[in-house]
Amino acid sequence: MYNLEGIKNMSKIFAVVVLYNRSIGDSVTLNCLKSVEGIDVIICDNSTSDYKNHHFAKEMGFFYINMGGNKGLAKAYNKALDFLSGKSGYVCILDDDTEISNEYFEKLKRSIQKNPKDIYLPFLYDDTGMLSPCKIGGIFVNRVKNVESINKKNITGINSAMAISLKVFNEGYRYDEKYFLDYIDHDFLRAMKKKNKTIGFLKVKIVQNFSGNDFSCKEYSLRRFKIYKKDFKRFCSNNFFSRIC
Repeated sequence: MYNLEGIKNMSKIFAVVVLYNRSIGDSVTLNCLKSVEGIDVIICDNSTSDYKNHHFAKEMGFFYINMGGNKGLAKAYNKALDFLSGKSGYVCILDDDTEISNEYFEKLKRSIQKNPKDIYLPFLYDDTGMLSPCKIGGIFVNRVKNVESINKKNITGINSAMAISLKVFNEGYRYDEKYFLDYIDHDFLRAMKKKNKTIGFLKVKIVQNFSGNDFSCKEYSLRRFKIYKKDFKRFCSNNFFSRIC
């Protein structure tokens, strides 16, 4: 069992996991987290069927929020943030299929102690290379082979395993609920850069099963593209208005 209590003067760590159409026992992320001590886990369940997750969460000592169906990521994140309102520390945003390691939490704690940032981005990989951190120019997000080309102006990244100081949200920020699935993270980081929040790299590698790369089912791919198209339109619209305001 992993134990983080040996690291002194720790900031409180919370992990938010958005669960979708699976039981807690089938979530790679939650199976990893149940072996980590010293963090509080909040599950936001976007499932459209009853998997008895409320009972499983209680048995494991996890906090549980039933979203009453698939309300999208932004609304799930905001529900978790309302639950955490007024608390201090850091919140880690996690998908339900990410293999998160003890190394991640140890390095996060040490980074907070040594050189605290408002936001930390780990090195996130999928089957085609490094997915995050990445860089953005206007509305276009591009992968990089290494982080040398990333700077304060063009930095962006993916939500999965992003760690954020709760003071960011205690100041009033909430995710834009007009986003359903995509570009929530890029919109968030764009807003944080405007607020001059500090963003740092967390030097730990995480391999992500990125669903956006799965085109095996035509019906699923079409549905997924419709969601992407709507969210991208929102992101472009926000970028336009931010330039003229």
